[in-house]
Amino acid sequence: MKKLEFPKNFLIGGAAAACQYEGAYDAHGKGLSIADYKYYNPNLDRKAAAVEALEYFTDTYQDAKENGKDKVYSYRWAIDFYNRYKEDLGLFKQLGMNCFRTSIAWSRIMPTSENKPNREAIEHYKKIFQEAKENNIELVLTLSHYDYPLWLLEEYGGFENRQAIDKFLEYCEVVLNEFKDYATYWLGFNEINITSHSSYTGAGFVMDKNDPKRLHKLYNALHNQFIAQAKLVKLAHEIDPNIKVGSMIAALQTYPATCNPEDVLANQQHMNINMWYYFDVLAKGEYPQYMLNYFAKNNIGINISKEDAIILKEYTVDYLSFSYYMSSVTSVSKTETTNGNILAGGKNPYLDATEWGWQIDPVGLRIYMNDLYYRYKKPLMIVENGIGVDEIWDQKNNILNDTYRIDYIREHLKNMLLAMQEDGVECIGYTSWTAIDLVSMSTKEMTKRYGFIYVDLNDYGEGTGERKIKESGKWFKTICESNGSKLWD
Repeated sequence: MKKLEFPKNFLIGGAAAACQYEGAYDAHGKGLSIADYKYYNPNLDRKAAAVEALEYFTDTYQDAKENGKDKVYSYRWAIDFYNRYKEDLGLFKQLGMNCFRTSIAWSRIMPTSENKPNREAIEHYKKIFQEAKENNIELVLTLSHYDYPLWLLEEYGGFENRQAIDKFLEYCEVVLNEFKDYATYWLGFNEINITSHSSYTGAGFVMDKNDPKRLHKLYNALHNQFIAQAKLVKLAHEIDPNIKVGSMIAALQTYPATCNPEDVLANQQHMNINMWYYFDVLAKGEYPQYMLNYFAKNNIGINISKEDAIILKEYTVDYLSFSYYMSSVTSVSKTETTNGNILAGGKNPYLDATEWGWQIDPVGLRIYMNDLYYRYKKPLMIVENGIGVDEIWDQKNNILNDTYRIDYIREHLKNMLLAMQEDGVECIGYTSWTAIDLVSMSTKEMTKRYGFIYVDLNDYGEGTGERKIKESGKWFKTICESNGSKLWD
């Protein structure tokens, strides 16, 4: 077989999120974010925890805020990238990366709701971004990655409140003007589809766990985010027509459990509501009829004004991005599920799964890329893809031989290239999750590691913080430097 390679100007690298790796939560006048009140729970059944166990509701949020004496707020220190950025960016360059996707902490730029930008934080970010530029690393910047300012929740009720749109755009206007010379590719909200499941993490507000209007509130908050995303596209193009603004969702490829037509139909409906709906709004600029029917059936009232409809239609995104980790199956009958956390789904007998129950499906990435590209005909960017594993550095042999990560990334990159060069899909970049070990989003721990680079810190923030390149990092360097050709060796 011919060795396929990355096309010219293809972006290849790693990804991270401000709240998961910056640390320095009170440096340079930063305000608190919702992430600063998330804490590590050593008693959590971390490999079987459902979304409800990890989400904050009215009571659990108040507990996290008011009873913090004995809690481990992992995100507050994270891995201290904020101060060690020169070392870390140097390591990314050493691994051959030409791209790095990261986020800007909204609460650093806007510590309060008063629309007074924090100059000290802006200048520090410029130092970080300039360092990336000097290392020939192109940035992909996410504006909101699960760390809404605490004031947005406390004063406005997050994106449940329509006013959050204006506060978001105030922040966007500042960072686009300040940092437009450092990035061409921008993203609005990380994994925007999470909002339909999570009020706190997804949209920056809390509600009672058994709120009877839960779905109504979540989908209205999501509508406000759709409008904010469209207005971001408009704003960015006015500031600099060369800026490309994308949308991002958490992709979960699903298949019918059997060839029973009822299973096939169930899977089609599942994909419509849980996947295509978001891109239909963001890329086509309109609510699909199947979703309007879903709203009516579930007593969800969405007020889509005439102005909203115009904004959505006129300012669709420039490219589509997504995270891809796993696939699942759908059935109308009871089917065996994976033993896993967060995204546990129907078990596929043809796939292996991680210890977290996430089914490994590289071919599913190719299938998803084809479906996505030919449905919307917009460029794609894979901005998260990786495998989380409990890992400890082998001190005796001074190595972390993570062959499982090499296997995972290799097979996904191969299928990405096959989608691009055999199927005709336009894909402009790939950033693995993650470039470097950081605090897990789901369980707030360090033990579950994704990075090419090991960080010597435990779940309590104890350790030297030393960075060490894993075997997967050494391998990834050969892939980047060979332009992908060594994937086939």
